[in-house]
Amino acid sequence: MASEFELINFLFEPLSRGLSPNEIGIGDDGAVLNVPENHQLVVVTDTLVSGVHFPENTAAYDVAWKAVAVNLSDLAAMGAQPGFYSLALTIPENNQVWLNGFAKGLEDIGSFYQIPLVGGDTTNGPLTITVTMQGWVSTGKAIRRSGAKEGDLVCVTNYIGNGALGLMVALNTLPESVKGLISEADSQYLLDALNLPQPQLDLSSSLKEFANSAIDISDGLLADLGHILEESNKLIAPKDGKVLGAQINLEFIPLSNAARIYIENTGHWPAILAGGDDYQLCFTIAPDKLNLAQEMSGKLGVKITAIGKVVSLDRVNESSSTSNKPSLMDITLLSHGKKIDVGEAKGYMHF
Repeated sequence: MASEFELINFLFEPLSRGLSPNEIGIGDDGAVLNVPENHQLVVVTDTLVSGVHFPENTAAYDVAWKAVAVNLSDLAAMGAQPGFYSLALTIPENNQVWLNGFAKGLEDIGSFYQIPLVGGDTTNGPLTITVTMQGWVSTGKAIRRSGAKEGDLVCVTNYIGNGALGLMVALNTLPESVKGLISEADSQYLLDALNLPQPQLDLSSSLKEFANSAIDISDGLLADLGHILEESNKLIAPKDGKVLGAQINLEFIPLSNAARIYIENTGHWPAILAGGDDYQLCFTIAPDKLNLAQEMSGKLGVKITAIGKVVSLDRVNESSSTSNKPSLMDITLLSHGKKIDVGEAKGYMHF
């Protein structure tokens, strides 16, 4: 059985390839890395716990890919490009087969996105993976959650809801009315959306040319849009008791074939709106920049859809709240102009 240092030397040290000669990666007490001129460092961290953030029987390869991908998605939302990452890996046993699959997942996503592993830690305990990633953004150009403005369009990339439906496939909890209608290819598509998310890094460098605010959709569309509204309101002095809210048109939300089948046969929007694990981008944009955004994204093979708009709400006369802090109640859902109540759609709750 390989020791901790043998695991590091044989499985993880090769993943440090790509650093310049004057940088130090795995093999010392710490990494020593260069910061590109005229850029700022963007640091993100995510922890995945077995049975909480992924099913316990998830393949080691998929666990590794997702652990890195969710951090890349955070960088994309801020308009940053990836630099390098560190890994804290807690494993219940020294299982060589599992570890080889895990290392292969790290190798493949690291090679695909050109991001080296530069250090970390290994320890014994319940399966837990923490990745801390650093990326670069031109000085003063980071996109924040707090820039939404009244009149902005609310936009999303690609399709929404596939990760949540993928979890249903993985756990065999898809409704019986849907199972027989979704093809084997669609089921695999949903599983891949859950286990092998594709962060929108191709769009990240262009995003700062048109987005006023942005966030990656990890906890669910409504919850993450709520974060944009909350942070944007912090920077806007309430005027006459008004704060920012949003109106979302359900018929505009981009759905994959499988998600469309699910909605047509269940009408259950909370799975799509609040299921999470999308790792697409939600951002707000001035209406006159939508064509530019779609033109730029189209060249990258990324679909951008406007699904609603940012609006001004009168908080003084709202019985739902006595403060200027927004809530999910500040997001109105419409279907062909008619207000719709989809019930509980709060998004993923960490506690």
